[in-house]
Amino acid sequence: MTREDASTNRAWLLVPVVAILAVASLSFSAAARSAGARFFDSLRIAAPARVHIGVSAAAGSNGNRSLQQVVSDMAADKASVTTDEADQAAPNLDAASQMAGFAAQLPRLRKDPPKLFVLGAHTVQISVDRNRLQTILREAGRSDVLLAPVVDGAVVAVQDPRAIRSQYGNCPVPDNSLQGQIAGPPPASTDNSDCLVLFESPSVAVTAPPSLDVEPLVEIGLELSGMTPKQAQGFLQTFDWKSTLGLAMPRFVRSYTLVEVNGAKGMLLGTAGRRGPTYVLIWTKNGMVYSLTGHGNPGDAIPMANSVQ
Repeated sequence: MTREDASTNRAWLLVPVVAILAVASLSFSAAARSAGARFFDSLRIAAPARVHIGVSAAAGSNGNRSLQQVVSDMAADKASVTTDEADQAAPNLDAASQMAGFAAQLPRLRKDPPKLFVLGAHTVQISVDRNRLQTILREAGRSDVLLAPVVDGAVVAVQDPRAIRSQYGNCPVPDNSLQGQIAGPPPASTDNSDCLVLFESPSVAVTAPPSLDVEPLVEIGLELSGMTPKQAQGFLQTFDWKSTLGLAMPRFVRSYTLVEVNGAKGMLLGTAGRRGPTYVLIWTKNGMVYSLTGHGNPGDAIPMANSVQ
């Protein structure tokens, strides 16, 4: 696999410090600034041990972590990896479907050949730290969510199924390391307007004790990923939280619009753009979750998504 292909691999770093950096993206509104300040205080806790898992960047080309990773950071400082499959490049659509275990689809409006990757399955078990989680909930303004003592030490299992990533055009290669940003080679081209990434996967499976309500954690995770409280609430009113845990939310969300994609509910997120993507379109249908990330005109998103088959 080439350096460019390897750069698409997901690196799961269960480190709250990364979540703290994500809070900077909340600074574009007064309510978010208040929430961000509370998070800075609430996350002054011992840094957990790092758990490295070969998890590929699920959606888009911004290198952001998946929603489930952000939520896991809040809930625990230790994780046990029981399944850790490597990512593989696929030579064609039929091979990708066979490797992934489901029928892959492509946006038929794109006529250029995509790069296809089958992202490996992963299963992680985390042991909940009740005090840590209760502190974060309280400082996030969710004092109404009280965790029973039995939650402490409870095991939450997250099963991330195999997924398929289809990448078109000239996409930036994310390198989030300090060394890579300082000493890394310049990109071959800064014109990423033709970059398009489709992520498709069955929903993530979560096994949690009945005494632990995960949805408020997902809402906070959405805010840490870059949404305002209002945007996060609208997102959860549109999608079942389990269906989108495997997605990587854009760092900066400027707007969101409820849309319809192939008869299914969807949400079009307008992002900050610059060298990153300009939109992310998310929809779910028949037990599958899709994310279409583009660097071009957001007006092309829905026709492109409607052509996925």
